[in-house]
Amino acid sequence: MEKENNPLRPATTNRSLPREFDYYDLEPESRRYPHDFFYILAKRKWWIIGTLLAVMAATLLIVLFMTPIYKSATVLQITQDSTAPQIGESDNMSLLKANQEYSKFQETQYKILTSRGVAARVIEALNLQETPEFKAIAEEDPAASPEKIKSKVIDLFLDKLVVTPIKDTYLVEVAFKSEDRKLAKRVTDTLAREYMQLVIDSRTESFALVKNWLGKQLQQMADKVQASQKKLFEFGQKHDFYALEDKDNVIIQKYIELSGLLTKAQSERMAKEALYRQIKEKGPDAPLVTNNPLIMNLRQELAAQTSKVSGLTRTLLPGHPDMQTARASLGELRGRLRSEVQRLQKTVQADYEAAVKAENLLTEALQDQKHKLAKLQHNLVDFQILKRDAQTSEKLYKALLERMGETTVASTMVAGNVAVIDPPETPYEPYLPQPPVFFLLAGVLGLFLGIGMAFFVEYMDTSIKTTEEVERVVQLPSLGMVPRYLDCGRQPSNGDLAGRVRTWLPWVDRTPPLPSRELDLMMLKHPRSAMSEAIRHLRTSLMLSVSKGPPEVIVVTSPHPREGKSTIAINLAIALAQDGRRVAILDCDLRKPRLHEVFEIDNHPGLTSYLAGNCSMADILKPTEVDNLVFIPAGPAPPNPAELLNSQAYNNLLQQLRRDFQHLIIDTPPTLGFADARVLALQADGVLLVAKHQGTSKEAGKLARQHFAQINAKMLGMVLNQVGTKDLRRYAHYHKCYEQYYADKQVETPALEHQDDFPSVHLN
Repeated sequence: MEKENNPLRPATTNRSLPREFDYYDLEPESRRYPHDFFYILAKRKWWIIGTLLAVMAATLLIVLFMTPIYKSATVLQITQDSTAPQIGESDNMSLLKANQEYSKFQETQYKILTSRGVAARVIEALNLQETPEFKAIAEEDPAASPEKIKSKVIDLFLDKLVVTPIKDTYLVEVAFKSEDRKLAKRVTDTLAREYMQLVIDSRTESFALVKNWLGKQLQQMADKVQASQKKLFEFGQKHDFYALEDKDNVIIQKYIELSGLLTKAQSERMAKEALYRQIKEKGPDAPLVTNNPLIMNLRQELAAQTSKVSGLTRTLLPGHPDMQTARASLGELRGRLRSEVQRLQKTVQADYEAAVKAENLLTEALQDQKHKLAKLQHNLVDFQILKRDAQTSEKLYKALLERMGETTVASTMVAGNVAVIDPPETPYEPYLPQPPVFFLLAGVLGLFLGIGMAFFVEYMDTSIKTTEEVERVVQLPSLGMVPRYLDCGRQPSNGDLAGRVRTWLPWVDRTPPLPSRELDLMMLKHPRSAMSEAIRHLRTSLMLSVSKGPPEVIVVTSPHPREGKSTIAINLAIALAQDGRRVAILDCDLRKPRLHEVFEIDNHPGLTSYLAGNCSMADILKPTEVDNLVFIPAGPAPPNPAELLNSQAYNNLLQQLRRDFQHLIIDTPPTLGFADARVLALQADGVLLVAKHQGTSKEAGKLARQHFAQINAKMLGMVLNQVGTKDLRRYAHYHKCYEQYYADKQVETPALEHQDDFPSVHLN
């Protein structure tokens, strides 16, 4: 049945315009497995080994040419003066505060040890600027000022100084590194002394400042105390009181005394008034009169004399001298009694009157003193203020005076919170370099740098490396992988050097290179090689790539030159021919043809000769040494290859070849940079894109696919070419098993001329 002719796009029953692989449009996230990382390390092993060797070599040079550096160390004990917890603080709070204070104290001491002041003291004490290590600073810049040189010397000194606190202790290690072992010991020893001296000087200076300040404050406070006391005295003198205490204040004491005297006088006046009223009311019968001893005697004598007179009256006449004498004595006694009673009455009255006067006088005096006390209370506020000011000033003065004494005593004491526990010793073994440590660190560092470099190189490598990247990035079906080359003609014995190398180091590809023509004819020369098996897998994938039937016209191209498209095209054509199919391979690379060299067939006449009308189709159909395979060479190079391939003559030729052959394999120029492949793809059933393993970039693969997608060309898929054996083992361990199978049992390959004796499997 004759097929329809179309100069631009012949219709075929097995081509559909829409893309059939839409699931590749969405690019999924790439996944990494643990074995992928080991694979990267194995693939980039020379980067790792090279980096490791470079680091080790650099370390060796450092060890050989580095000037030995010695380190001398001393251990100091630095403690803090204990501080008592404040009132009201709990034990936990006081402990936390103490820990914080101690941490600050320790950090302060470490900063002091590494301060420029201590460094300057040590440099000056040892005259380090004249030593060879530090003298070079002045020699490097002779025009520098002394201050600048001193600053640089201090910087270098601090770079060589190492202060290391010992955890959970009061100890700190102070070390100094130097090219001179003795200098290292002297610097460490001097540093400890200068640090202790600095602590003492700091304490002395601080105490001196405190004493000066206290002296000024004492002088000011003394003047203030004197002024306050003088002011208090003048105020008391002005207002007639000098103390507020009862026992010292005259006004209060006098008021108290007058109050007591008045109370006593009032009591006496009341008692005397009672006696006076009693005598005045009762007269001689008053108890005071009757109880008077003199009056009682006089009354007794009067009673006795009255009795005597009464007795004499009964015996004597009134004119009798004894009677008269007795009567005279009785009258005298009565007069005396009357006088004594009157006198007593007048005495009581006089005492009463005197008590009244005394009471009145005391009342007046108390009233006067009361006025003075009121005036005292009126001035009490001002006096209390003056007195309180005087007392406060006096207390402050006493406190400052006591603090001055304590400071004076403390300034004479040496600080005991710094002590040298381990004095420095002269080092005999250099601190640097340490070859074992250096090489160990270099090995670890080189290994990590090498691994990092391997992953970095892998990350920077944008080439296509896996079939997953073909499907995920390029978004084309992966049709398989073709190995770079294998020793297909023979299997090395154990005595062979190459065999021993591959036995000992199976990951190292030691296969000797094959000639170019033998590689291009791998399916013919080495049909049982791994590459031949890969081509057969590719053939099977192509036959099953289209659902309506195997593609007839297949364009084989690649994004860039030297990616193996011609080798794939030739071996694919041979594989199809060996399957019993009638196959024609066209060299449509009119710019740089080379298939005629592989088949060792004359390039004239060729395709261009036929398209130009200079020969017939029978002249360009040239048989090859492979049965069922016909070769059409490119012919002379034309000036306009793309226009020639897009001509009606080429379309007619292609239609005729479709009728005569089951498969047409078309070798084309690279896709990027030339339009030939795109022109040929318009009239083909499918395009096979060849990518060089770790050679073709992902961007080139995507760009090539986009070029064909723009013209709606049928993309059969992509094949990874020139894959190394170690990469094949990563994805297909059967290659190794395949080689081992033929190594264990050698089977002679039947001659090509008799391969028709073997049945062929046709994929329809």
